[in-house]
Amino acid sequence: MALEVVTPSSIRRRGARRGSRSWAWLQLAPATAYFAALFLGPLAILIAYSFWRTENYQFIPSFSLENYREVLTSPVYQPYFERTLLLALLVAVLVLVIAYPFAYALTFVFPRRRQLLYFLVLVSLFGGYLVRIYAWRTMLGKEGLINSALEGAGVIDHPVGFFLNSQFAIVLTLVNFYLPLGVLPIFSAMQNVSPALLEAADDLGSSRLHAMRRVLIPMTMRGVTAAFAFTFIAAAAEWVTPLLVGGAGDQFVGNQVVTAFGTDLNWPLGAALALTLVVVALVIVGLVMAVTRWVTR
Repeated sequence: MALEVVTPSSIRRRGARRGSRSWAWLQLAPATAYFAALFLGPLAILIAYSFWRTENYQFIPSFSLENYREVLTSPVYQPYFERTLLLALLVAVLVLVIAYPFAYALTFVFPRRRQLLYFLVLVSLFGGYLVRIYAWRTMLGKEGLINSALEGAGVIDHPVGFFLNSQFAIVLTLVNFYLPLGVLPIFSAMQNVSPALLEAADDLGSSRLHAMRRVLIPMTMRGVTAAFAFTFIAAAAEWVTPLLVGGAGDQFVGNQVVTAFGTDLNWPLGAALALTLVVVALVIVGLVMAVTRWVTR
């Protein structure tokens, strides 16, 4: 049995380690308190409300699964969930299809202009949300840029109205919004890939596409899954974009949540709708991550 020799220097080292850990906890304390107060607290309140009942616009504290039963079994909400999840999935896939080649070009094709292009991606995140929505409304309208360009090219004879107030407009607008969320994690993951690996694959007779599939994509899969998660969850939670550029029949679950809280004053039902959407979205993200890990292992 080995005996530890206690010396003044070892005592000082132990004290320094304890002091560094205490300082680390003190540094984490403000962020932890902020997170608990502004996220965990409201989430706990939302969960509690989802089990309450509403009678004559009065909230009755009780434990009831009636709100979840209505959300899961009512034919009213099924189309909203299907539309929300399918369009959010489409937005996430389109963002990945565009973001991955763009991040690849930033990293390996234009290394000298990488910082400038990366800066432009970051700048796009700071654009006003509502300003960008109304810009798309203007471009997609009957007198907008797209109709004018098609008329000028002779593709159409008169302005068409199906660009705006449609699922096409929702998807196009959301892809524009969330493209930076797809580029940033993929670009970050590619910074850990040495160009020498791709050069070695090329020297061994591998084509560029084969090298990307066998070398680059597996090494950047964490960035891809992070980009998918960010984009899918953010798109599924949307309600402003479907309201302003979508049609009356193209609304998301978020619009029903806003109606339940604001118009119907049925907060328990709205809370159940919101939490059900969160759980379903997280399950889908988890399944996608599990499948990608299985495919690329």
